[in-house]
Amino acid sequence: MWSKLTAYFLRGLFTLLPLLVTIWLILFLFNFFDGILGQIFTLALGHYTPGLGFLVMIIIVFFTGFLMTHVMGERLFRLGEALLIRVPIVKSIYSSVKQVNDVFFMKKGKEDFRKACVVEYPSKGIYSLGFVTSEAAKEISKAANKGKLVNVFIANTPTPATGFLIMVPIKKIKLLTMRLDDAFKYVVSGGVLAPKRRA
Repeated sequence: MWSKLTAYFLRGLFTLLPLLVTIWLILFLFNFFDGILGQIFTLALGHYTPGLGFLVMIIIVFFTGFLMTHVMGERLFRLGEALLIRVPIVKSIYSSVKQVNDVFFMKKGKEDFRKACVVEYPSKGIYSLGFVTSEAAKEISKAANKGKLVNVFIANTPTPATGFLIMVPIKKIKLLTMRLDDAFKYVVSGGVLAPKRRA
């Protein structure tokens, strides 16, 4: 009886896992976006309105996208960005995040350094899905004395926006043909959503 109950439970868990991960991510994004502006509206209105901060943030995102499709809007954004990076602490954080964003999502930079890969990490015989971002700094490659190194981003599951940066000899990585968005889905789902094979 216990074996049947266990089998039923595991079958149900694996069946619902994609849905549960989707709901978790939606709730995470809702709480994240709502938390950014929610407190401001709470102070302004005198009471908390669930979802108001999230709604306004979504409108801001769409409006930003609309502006960025027009030359004048993009120029205004670049001007604001130039002013933003003049702030000492903000400059270092914003610049780093922007570089990662440009490589993964804006498709800027060398094509060779925007690919998913398999790397032996965190120990011998254990493999992780990673994302090659760029060549490692020459000083680091020289200090490691292992030949040419590349930077590999190991994303966390189910939040691929966070993870680890490792530097690996280029001969130790295996580049994959899967698309970046398929690789991210694979990480987010914990391996449930396997990428389709490419011809």
